Amino acid sequence: MERKPGDSVLYVVLFVTLFIHYPVHGLIQMPRSLRLKDEHQVHTEVIEASCDHLYRESTNRTLEFIYHFVHANESSKAVRISVDTKEVTQEHPILFVVRQQKSVSSWQLPHFIDTASGIRAYHRVRRTLCPEDLEVSNASEELEFVVGVSTSDPRNVSFTIEATKIDDFLIKLDEERNIIVSPSEPEFYQYVFDENVTAVLVNVTSPDDLCMTVSVQNLTCPSFGRDEEMRYDSIRQTALDRSGLTITKEKFPNGFYLVFSVKADDYECSGKKDQQVYMRRKRIMFRITEKLKPSQFYTATLGVIGIFMLFYILGVFIWIVHCITSGPAPPLERSLLEAEDSQRYGTASSLDRPIFPVRSYEGRLIDSFGSRRHITASGSVSGNNEIDSKESSLNEEEIDMLEDAYLDKDVFRTKTFLYVSDLARKDHKFLSKRFYSYIWQLLTLSTFYALPVIQLVITYQKVLNDTGDQDLCYYNFLCAHPFGKLTDFNHVFSNVGYVMLGILFCILVFFRDVKHKHMREKNNKLEKYYGIPQFYGLFYAMGVSLILEGVMSACYHICPTHANYQFDTTFMYVIAILCMLKIYQTRHPDIVATAQASFGILAFVVIAGVISVYESSIYFWVIYTILHLMGCLALSASIYYMGRWKLDFGIFKRIYLTWLNDIRAGFSHCFRPMYPDRMILLAIGNLFNWALAAYGLHTQPPDFASYQLAIFITNLMLYTLFYIVMKIRYGETVLVQPLIYICLSLVSWGASFYFFIIKAATWRMSAAESRHYNQECLILNFYDYHDVWHFLSASSMFFSFMILLSLDDDQVYRPRDKIPVF
Repeated sequence: MERKPGDSVLYVVLFVTLFIHYPVHGLIQMPRSLRLKDEHQVHTEVIEASCDHLYRESTNRTLEFIYHFVHANESSKAVRISVDTKEVTQEHPILFVVRQQKSVSSWQLPHFIDTASGIRAYHRVRRTLCPEDLEVSNASEELEFVVGVSTSDPRNVSFTIEATKIDDFLIKLDEERNIIVSPSEPEFYQYVFDENVTAVLVNVTSPDDLCMTVSVQNLTCPSFGRDEEMRYDSIRQTALDRSGLTITKEKFPNGFYLVFSVKADDYECSGKKDQQVYMRRKRIMFRITEKLKPSQFYTATLGVIGIFMLFYILGVFIWIVHCITSGPAPPLERSLLEAEDSQRYGTASSLDRPIFPVRSYEGRLIDSFGSRRHITASGSVSGNNEIDSKESSLNEEEIDMLEDAYLDKDVFRTKTFLYVSDLARKDHKFLSKRFYSYIWQLLTLSTFYALPVIQLVITYQKVLNDTGDQDLCYYNFLCAHPFGKLTDFNHVFSNVGYVMLGILFCILVFFRDVKHKHMREKNNKLEKYYGIPQFYGLFYAMGVSLILEGVMSACYHICPTHANYQFDTTFMYVIAILCMLKIYQTRHPDIVATAQASFGILAFVVIAGVISVYESSIYFWVIYTILHLMGCLALSASIYYMGRWKLDFGIFKRIYLTWLNDIRAGFSHCFRPMYPDRMILLAIGNLFNWALAAYGLHTQPPDFASYQLAIFITNLMLYTLFYIVMKIRYGETVLVQPLIYICLSLVSWGASFYFFIIKAATWRMSAAESRHYNQECLILNFYDYHDVWHFLSASSMFFSFMILLSLDDDQVYRPRDKIPVF
């Protein structure tokens, strides 16, 4: 049976135990394997040995050696024992037992290490003895230890042994060390905290891409130098070329041991099995530097809060300037709706029976009340109360006088050119309640979503703290500042920008909401006849989503992993959906989807993200791509026909029949759409979505959440750009305030993506490979590139929200029946 590496220790302990419990005359009752040495008259040779001297001897089962070492107590030095042999076999290893004042350690040659591809044997072992006697206060006192060497091999096998004093065992702050480590020759050193140092960073680099473990242990004996022993009672990381550990004085008040051990293969670091057996020697450079002092820590955190408080001051200032410059309402241009309401009912305050065109006659539109409205060159409609004698002979049968025609949306939405008045016919209070429902449903869903998330990531952090296994979470260890129980406080705290700017946006929306109510109280015509209908529910929901994005991103950064990345992206999806809904709602207030339908889409997106964590085969990508393109097609049809087509599975049949009729009518008919502007937008949007779908199906990116987010962001950017271009095309003005926000947003988004591209860690690889991207802090020795991304992306989203909030300020006093729909 193959003997395992730890069997030697077990045999030694068993031999001592049996020797104590059995008298000499009872040896005949012992197993034969334990009586061999007595039967062959084992001879023990004691050698008074000294350090820094190489001893060469041969041993067999009848001869064992005991080396008695005595050396001076020097607090800055430790002892390292090196043993070597090339003649020993696996069946009869040489056992080495080291007895110190407070501990016993042992190993054997050959030394066996388990790997993913099998067991590897090493014939040279080097061990640093645990410097337990460094605690002795008397520096002149001599220290001693004993090394026993024995084997069960009947043949003579030679070996060498040497005990060496380590002169540089104690590490000083900012001192750089260069060492060489192999799987059978781990190294460890000691560090003691200076009086004024509260935390240090252990920065480890290597030019060799060999898998290793870096471990920090308490100053107690025995110390765990072998790789399989480091799994217990230590803080540890696997690494290839880079590693960083932040150690606090609170956790290790007396200092710590820093242990390096190279693994026998790279499977644990890269997942690759190496079948070749060879000696692995890794060059390592490491240095211990001081982390931030408490004063610097608080300066970095409070400084960021102060910078975002400037946004509050600037926001209030801009609001005051906006109120001053806006001044009193200008003279209102007469609205046709208002004029015809006055003529029809003797008052301008009733819109219970609005006007709509029924039939075209000689270039004019005739409404259901017989009044004539001319179509101008710009597409606007002018009224005329005088009926031409030629036209007065029209029969009433040519005009639809049915009351239910007022409720038929097809009567208004089939015109080739629409105005906001055509799509703002529903009761204002009804629509306002619909849009405010987004807030309450968002808060309800986020509560049930966030509480399990918070519980889960706190559990992750607790497991990391209890086990010390820092491969569980993907941090930028070279710029990770612990605070309390959090290992990486700065990446959690840097999300404060989302929360603060989300609150600020809600405050600015509230100011506008109050101002709008005052304007309605002064002039109730503004709500019915002028400007774009104002519903602030979606704006409040956007602000709350920005706050929740900060909360969920902070939760994700407590312990970033592949399994919980969707926590960071979920509310980015929400923000993108709400922004697109808000842009569409601006000119289509009667057609916007309900909160239930919108969050239903979000549910599908989140489900797809969860499935992608555990299933990323070609079948998943094919199904997702089909659903993605079908969703784009159905949504395009609903948008093109202004909500007159019900958004259900029957919409695909209607699309097929429409295309079939157009083809039968002639190909030239297919290229002459009834609504050109909408067709251009939808064509461009579908091209981009088809391109993204093809890219996803071809490459199958491992970061599915980011891929899905790219789809939403691309569509949002296209729609926002389309809206601004269409405003300019129809002669509308982009005022100074939204223009400033557009410029700030472009600059901020450009800088954000630059810092986002520079990765400091990635869970797409193994934990050791991820540390290749670790980088030192960029700002105040506290924040790295990803923290800056948090700051800039929060600012970018705030500026983008402000664009949507102020973009149509030029339309406040414009008649609603002259504001085009696009």
